[in-house]
Amino acid sequence: MRFVTVFMLFLVFAGCKEEKGALVFADDFNRTQLGDKYTVLGGDWKIENGEVVSVTAKNKNLVLSGIELPQNGIVELTMWSESEGVDVKFNLWGDGKIHDHGDGYSFILGGWSNRISVISKLHEHEKKRSEEKKTRLNKSERYKVKVVRKSQKIQWFVNGKLFLDYNDEDPLKVERGFKRLSFGNWKSEVHFDDLKIYELNGE
Repeated sequence: MRFVTVFMLFLVFAGCKEEKGALVFADDFNRTQLGDKYTVLGGDWKIENGEVVSVTAKNKNLVLSGIELPQNGIVELTMWSESEGVDVKFNLWGDGKIHDHGDGYSFILGGWSNRISVISKLHEHEKKRSEEKKTRLNKSERYKVKVVRKSQKIQWFVNGKLFLDYNDEDPLKVERGFKRLSFGNWKSEVHFDDLKIYELNGE
C-alpha cells in the first residue's frame, strides 16, 4: 500500500513538472547596438545599459525580425516601466508590420494609465480580450513574465503566478505569417531584458 501511495505521488509531481521545451533564441542585450536580428518600425528604440529602452514610439514596434516564433512555445522576459502610468507591453505571433493598436497577441501590463492589463488579439481594444482590472503595477518594479502557448490556449504568468489567460478558437498560425515577436510602446519609458524563446511540441 505504501509503495502504491509513493508511486502515485511520483506520478502527480512528474505531471506537474514544468515543461520547458527546446531553446530557440536568447538575448541578454549586453551590447550597444540592437543588431541585425531586430527591425525598428519607428520611435526611439535602443539598447542602454544592457536593456531595450524606449521613451516614445507611438505604437511603432521593435520587431525581432530575424527569428521566427514556433507555433507552440514559451516566451520569457523581464519588463518594467519608469513612468507613473506604467503601460508596458509586447506582442507575440504578430506579422511584424505597423498597426495602430497591437500586432498578433498583445500583452499589456498596467495599460491605460495603469488601470487595465490585457491579452488581446489583433487589436488592443478587441471586444473579446482578456482583462485584469484589480492589479495596479508599480513604477520601476521589474516583472518577470512568461507566456505559454499550446494550441488555442495562451497563459500569461507574472512573477511566477498565472496572471491572465486567453482561449482562441481560431488561433493565429505561423504558416500564415503570424510568427513575430515585437516590443511595443506608446509614450512611457519602458524597459525589456532577458528574452528567451522555447519551442513546445503540439499542433
